[in-house]
Amino acid sequence: MRILHYGLGYPPERTGGLVQYVTDLMIEQVKQNHEVAYLFPGRVNIFNSFTEIKKSKMRINDVTSFEIINSLPLAVFGGIKDPSKFQAKVDRATYNDLLNDFKPDVIHVHSLMGIHKEFFEVATDKKIKIIYTSHDYFGLSPNPTFYFNGRSWDEENDLNFWLNVSQGAIETKKLKLLQLPFYSNVRDIIKKFKKSSFQKEKDYKDIENEAFSLDERKSFEELIDYYQSIFKLITLFHFNSSISKTVFERNLVHPISSCKVLSISNSTILGGRKHIKLDMSKVKKITYIGQYAEFKGFTDFISLAEALKDKDITFEIYGENIDVPLPSNVINKKRFSSHEKEKVFKDTQLLIIPSRWKETFGFLGLEALDNNCPVFVNKNIGMKDLITENFIFSSSDLNIFLKNIIRHSYQEELTLTIPTFSEHTTQVVNIYK
Repeated sequence: MRILHYGLGYPPERTGGLVQYVTDLMIEQVKQNHEVAYLFPGRVNIFNSFTEIKKSKMRINDVTSFEIINSLPLAVFGGIKDPSKFQAKVDRATYNDLLNDFKPDVIHVHSLMGIHKEFFEVATDKKIKIIYTSHDYFGLSPNPTFYFNGRSWDEENDLNFWLNVSQGAIETKKLKLLQLPFYSNVRDIIKKFKKSSFQKEKDYKDIENEAFSLDERKSFEELIDYYQSIFKLITLFHFNSSISKTVFERNLVHPISSCKVLSISNSTILGGRKHIKLDMSKVKKITYIGQYAEFKGFTDFISLAEALKDKDITFEIYGENIDVPLPSNVINKKRFSSHEKEKVFKDTQLLIIPSRWKETFGFLGLEALDNNCPVFVNKNIGMKDLITENFIFSSSDLNIFLKNIIRHSYQEELTLTIPTFSEHTTQVVNIYK
């Protein structure tokens, strides 16, 4: 099968679960004797705004890379400052030539960031199947997480939400810096000086629509319609969880013609039969891993530690190399490297994943299970599909939930089978078919 993926690019220029998944999936598909190509938003030409597609150097053996020069902007930080720039038109011949060159049997789209509507129109005209994986909510929302001002807006998604989220958006000119060739070389230096997740979160005052100009309102209405018209051209939605399916169904204007719910994975997952035991009478340490940010549930975890100060339990956090104010019973372990991950899970007696945003899946929980690590997850997290109700809580009752299981010396066992990544890849190819 000839498979064309569209994603955000390769590491180290791009990072995160989406990038890892696309990269791992392409490598495995090549092993399974498929012909694979990768299209991604590449460099920005500051002297010429003309959009073109060029073959890029091969990063993965036997994967042909195509780079979009002067793609649409990448709203990776959430929010959109100038809607017109995100729906700029491009000559259909740009994508027509690409598809005539590679001739894919199927196109697998992992994000709407950076890609033009014309790509989907040309593929549809050529009757090429388009599969879309729900890694985040960009396109349904200007913010990939749907989380803004302390709550998820997936049930209140209207023009006012789009207008308000724009308050915190980065100017389009600055977003283009992310695509300059030297950015990946200076990114780590920039991170040392920028505010941490903990520091940069702030509330914005909700503003009524009338406070925005008519032009602003019209341009955002057009942008909402722009993304909805792209989603209408998707042949099949691959939802990575029941949560992402629910959020998409609630926010798509057009009915979904075809879909499949299938948990995702990555090449670090060994898979196989797992037998996880939890005995709360023996738990003396509870762990949080992730950004020190409200949308990841960090503040809820700290509140939990405060509420259980009288217990003989230590709390530890991993995630960012910063100092944050913490209760006396919380230890900041900061960031760990990928080769330390297995040891961290082995030393973890109980992992809490309290995300507030409706996380479409969540590799952290899958990696914990793969390492036989007991985990309690918020009901907002997509990977909850893999576990039983006994390991799931809601944001509002985390403290009560933990106090109850501690008081009753809670014991529970979880048995499940996790597919290997090779098995997962076969499942994805079957979706294509």
